[in-house]
Amino acid sequence: MCPPPTAASKPPLPSVRTTALFVTLYILSGVTQPLLMEVAAIHGLADKRCQLYMLFYYAGTAGVSLFSGSDESLSWTTTAKTALVAAIDVVAQTMNYSGTTLAGPTIFAVVYSSVTVWCALFARLVLGRRMSIQQWTAILVVFVGLGVTGLATVDLGPDVVKGTLLVGVGSAMHAMTYVLSESLMNNGKESVSSAKLCGVYGAVAFTAYFAWQVFFTSRHFVQLILEPMKESGTTIAMALAILLSILVMNMLHSATFFHTVKYCPGGSTSAGVMKGLQAALVFGATSIAFCNRIGGSEMCFTEDKLVSLLIVVAGVIMFARATDNQTRKSQGMTSGYEAINSEVEYERQFTV
Repeated sequence: MCPPPTAASKPPLPSVRTTALFVTLYILSGVTQPLLMEVAAIHGLADKRCQLYMLFYYAGTAGVSLFSGSDESLSWTTTAKTALVAAIDVVAQTMNYSGTTLAGPTIFAVVYSSVTVWCALFARLVLGRRMSIQQWTAILVVFVGLGVTGLATVDLGPDVVKGTLLVGVGSAMHAMTYVLSESLMNNGKESVSSAKLCGVYGAVAFTAYFAWQVFFTSRHFVQLILEPMKESGTTIAMALAILLSILVMNMLHSATFFHTVKYCPGGSTSAGVMKGLQAALVFGATSIAFCNRIGGSEMCFTEDKLVSLLIVVAGVIMFARATDNQTRKSQGMTSGYEAINSEVEYERQFTV
């Protein structure tokens, strides 16, 4: 008679060094995404009706499972839940990157930082995580910073305002997918590996965008893609290089994102907090690459954006410290991975 399974039979958690590497790659790959979307727009590849760049974006997400070697199977119920999360993210990311082409990467960076607080709010509603007064105060600080950005965009024209609103709503919806993904991966009834979730998630989104290319883009390809490419002097080889760069960077970002949500202490909330650092890096990179070269002041590091960024990052840091303090108290100063295991056991009673 075989002995009952024990905790030792579970697959080992990745090392702290491995998780730290994944977190670093998650942040850096996230910085490149709005910049690549801007490059696509400059070269005539970012028509908001065609969404061609998003086809390559989600091809990268779907491609993660090809390199994982996972033969894991999922129930129809879990597959349907994953497909629903992917559908939400299709809408969210379409809004985010359409907004980026209108508002510019710097404004995108500030508003997208709100993913941090949206994650916290949705984690409270979906996963039942409690938040302290300090955490709620930090959330208020972040929203004040976002309000500064909103007021600063009014003078930049209707397109920038529209782009800012798109990114604001898209960020909230994208944060919801963070929390729902964490719930799926830590579901006690059928826990899903990060690679499998990423593969199903990407496949659903890629299929949706591929269908759009067949039924819409193919009929307007010359007018909406080839003619803008010709006007901007973009060759077929350059276009493929840009689109494949989007694919590769999002493949890296997706793989590291799902690993971060599953194994980093704090899960989806920690992944959201890292958006604050990502915002700061996007600000600097955009100003260096595009200011006084392309577009208007939305590409430059202005005083209003600096004030907004400082407030947002301060709120993010406040939230991170408050979350760390609360975790230490609730877990009795346990290690990060012990905290994960405790969180997983608690969250298994919640489902999407």
